[in-house]
Amino acid sequence: MGLSAIRIDAHRLQKDLVDLGGIGEVPGGGLVRMALSDADLEARRWFKNRMEEAGFRVREDAAANIIGRLDPLEGSPSSPCIGVGSHIDSVPNGGKFDGALGLCVGLEAVRAIRESGLPLPCPLELLVFTDEEGSHYAGTFGSRAMLDLLLEGEIYRSRSEDQPSLSADLLRMGKDPDRIAEAIRQPTEFRAFLEVHIEQGPILNAAIPIGIVEGMVFLERHIIRVAGQSGHAGTTPMQLRDDALVKAARIITGIHEALVHSGTDMVGTIGNLQVYPGVFNIIPGRVDMFLDLRAMDELTLDSGRNTIREIVESETNAQTELILSKGGISMDAGIMQAIEDSCRERAIPCTRMGSGAGHDAMSFQTRGIPSGMVFIPCEEGKSHGPEEAIRWEDAARSAQVLADVVIRVGSAGRREKGLGS
Repeated sequence: MGLSAIRIDAHRLQKDLVDLGGIGEVPGGGLVRMALSDADLEARRWFKNRMEEAGFRVREDAAANIIGRLDPLEGSPSSPCIGVGSHIDSVPNGGKFDGALGLCVGLEAVRAIRESGLPLPCPLELLVFTDEEGSHYAGTFGSRAMLDLLLEGEIYRSRSEDQPSLSADLLRMGKDPDRIAEAIRQPTEFRAFLEVHIEQGPILNAAIPIGIVEGMVFLERHIIRVAGQSGHAGTTPMQLRDDALVKAARIITGIHEALVHSGTDMVGTIGNLQVYPGVFNIIPGRVDMFLDLRAMDELTLDSGRNTIREIVESETNAQTELILSKGGISMDAGIMQAIEDSCRERAIPCTRMGSGAGHDAMSFQTRGIPSGMVFIPCEEGKSHGPEEAIRWEDAARSAQVLADVVIRVGSAGRREKGLGS
């Protein structure tokens, strides 16, 4: 009995995606399911139930990651597992498939393997990572917590003064944030990690429905703090003002122009500003801005960072602070080949490509765990918004490929051939 015995139930997968997409849905079709919010907790409960129905033993770790485990009938249950996973939280007014696709596809792939009669080649874990989107402070929190990659004191910080920190939300869930280190796993516990995700870009389409991720972007996040002097909006002459928001605006346009004319692939986005005191008739005395900076190579990112620092420091009382840095990575060569082999045998067109977005798979590959990612198209390349959409047949194809790769990778490891990067 070979891989041809594995048959994905496309209707079951579609129902899972539709049902999960209804949790946190808002008028207009968007999704508000911020990490550890009420909607996120409801979605997590829903997915736990689906995992238990499929036979997984389910638990939560100290970082609120959900871990579902299946052990093979033969072999040691303590042998390294294959991890499959993604996230269930969303950005504000986001889409229904970012993260959720990978979880539902992972669940369906495992169900299809078990229904095929093929034995599990090794232990499998389906992983739901906490706060991948970084709504509290920095992204890919759950996978970084699992692999000992958190910044010192990160869980006690928040994006703004009026927002709870991760430690506060973990306390609300009944977890002790001071015991976050209990979530740490050793890399030797994992044979490999696999993740399916929407592309979030315009390269894939109906003619090429599967992307094999070769590597991920270098990514940094910075807080830019600009201080000025508050004052009465009606009585302070214009020439005597030290308006923090005016200075922030010059920084924003300066960064934009520098990146547009850099001649590189580097991109930078300031997507959030917090203005204090935030009253219409008071001159802003302080502005905090959040900069997302990305490039496909480290030298480009270093150069861009230095340019941005010069722009920020050209304004009085302005400074920038690095809050997150993720090194770009190359995915495992053996897993990429396994994905390509499965696509070829299933007659599914595919292409190799880079990822301009960060994902939880980065954390695993960073720690030396062989990792691979499969992308499927999102319509018109749109993501992180209500218009995010996929074709159901592409989701089913990705589940088929994932199931094949789980068997290939697990069997190769069992034969002690290794994967090889």
